Amino acid sequence: MFRPLPPWPTLYMYSGLTAFVLAVALVPITILILRRFRVVDDPAENKIHKTPIPRGGGIAIFIAFAVAVLLPDYRDNPMKGVMAGAFICLVVGAIDDFRGGIPAVVKFLALICSTIVMSYFGLRLDLFENEALNLLVTLVWVVGVTSAFNGIDNMDGLASGICVVASAMFLVIALQAHYSAGTETSLAWFGLLAAGLIGSNLGFLIYNVKPARVFMGDSGSFFLGFMVAALGVMGEWAANPVISCTIPVLILGVPIFDFGYILITRILRGETRTLRSVIEHCAMDHLSHRLVWIGFSERKAVGLIYVMAVVLGVSGILLRNSDSLIDSALAVVQGLFVVVLI
Repeated sequence: MFRPLPPWPTLYMYSGLTAFVLAVALVPITILILRRFRVVDDPAENKIHKTPIPRGGGIAIFIAFAVAVLLPDYRDNPMKGVMAGAFICLVVGAIDDFRGGIPAVVKFLALICSTIVMSYFGLRLDLFENEALNLLVTLVWVVGVTSAFNGIDNMDGLASGICVVASAMFLVIALQAHYSAGTETSLAWFGLLAAGLIGSNLGFLIYNVKPARVFMGDSGSFFLGFMVAALGVMGEWAANPVISCTIPVLILGVPIFDFGYILITRILRGETRTLRSVIEHCAMDHLSHRLVWIGFSERKAVGLIYVMAVVLGVSGILLRNSDSLIDSALAVVQGLFVVVLI
């Protein structure tokens, strides 16, 4: 017999708690399996940790997340596309973790495939009348955000914490849409995915804060990067297309602007000269590393970046809720000041 779903806010709470409990239970098992198969990240000159740490914890994050959001038996067509794309990213990232690396072109092709799948199920940016152009812009967004998220996974607790902050902002927007509409909205399952990401990453953070007992690896950063990029695509941000594009950029501002800054500085310094070198280059020059250089401890550096992410995210929410030009301008200015700080 068909059972109606509980109210969406209640469902968000259940899904978040389920994801959290599952992650807390699954990560220790994952650590044992990764150690058994010697899937570890060894120390190196361009890395901070001093002892081998299991990598591949993203597999546990994905399982906890997927079970939590699929358990309610809600199957919206675009949601199928997002979950299928996320699974592709997880598999490619897991192969990278277990093999110790795969060509960057394979990851790029995986993102193209994931974006096409997501688009096939009706989820893409809708900025132009030309559908091919919309798909291209969507692909650029997904590749850029995923790469940025992969790059920020460079310090204990950083990537998962940023994912929690961004997902919390998305969840707030979903709740606002729910209570303002009073009924189910197209943002309903958007909030479900955000709640699952919050719970699964909070559970993982118990084992990932410094000193980390496990790294998420590419299986985590690749899948999570795709997910937050997909959340940025699916939200009904605003009627104004400029504001609509600005809101998810603010919410994901820390990884985006960190990635953009190092990309430009590496090219100006001559460290990267080809597209392949841009994709594959790895160095300790991200925002987190720079904070440590000027005297912050790793924990304080990560904490400060959390604060930056929260302020940028709140700016995005304020911009979405603003109903006047002055309010919108103030929200953008607040976000820009944080960007300057970054």
